[in-house]
Amino acid sequence: MISRSSARPLHLLGVAALVAAVVLAGCGSAKVSRSAVATDMATRSLPSPAVSSAAPTASPTPSPTPEPTLALPHADATLEDKLPNSINGTALFKMSLMLSAYDASEPTGGDKALYAPWLVKLGKTPADVTIAVSFSLSDTVNFQARAIAVPGVADATLSSGLAAAARAAGWPVTNQPNLMGTGVTAYEMIDPAVQAAGGVGAGYVYARSGVLYEVVTDDQALLLDGLVQLEALRTQSSQTP
Repeated sequence: MISRSSARPLHLLGVAALVAAVVLAGCGSAKVSRSAVATDMATRSLPSPAVSSAAPTASPTPSPTPEPTLALPHADATLEDKLPNSINGTALFKMSLMLSAYDASEPTGGDKALYAPWLVKLGKTPADVTIAVSFSLSDTVNFQARAIAVPGVADATLSSGLAAAARAAGWPVTNQPNLMGTGVTAYEMIDPAVQAAGGVGAGYVYARSGVLYEVVTDDQALLLDGLVQLEALRTQSSQTP
């Protein structure tokens, strides 16, 4: 089981970098932190409306400014619906894109190095499947959930195949039956590079109905909330006509 750490999981920083690339496209190649992305979005606003010279001297009523949004890709909205909208009361952002685009985003390495060797044994490539990500940009909420749709492959094959790819890459992998009493049997996978850098580096992977789910967090309360929500969303989806 993972424990709380002050170090930032590099898995989460990787998504922040991807978000920065999407949101700040054309703004240069400087490294952007999670805080920088959040600050950039918080300071964005529409240009102030022009005021006619014939207007009264009293201060005009300001026009409402839209809430900031992230211009994120949504290649698979249905897959995004399988992920939580919030975690422990904190709203989450969602995006989806081809797995090949996710793998090519900065920083490279980590879990991104596992997907191609995993999929090739299933007769697929990262260009054949989509990934959806639900994540927080808060510096105090370390949480990310991912879903990778691989239809036509048995669930046990999906999860055990990624576990095998992780082991082959030197990742410690542990089977976790009935994780936190949720009924989910998951593989705990630890990125040795993140661990060596002082981070947590732990993710929890399992498959349901042709979708591989991953939860990355260093907070047990968020892990439990995430697993419960994922199972509830999956059940809800299967009952929808």
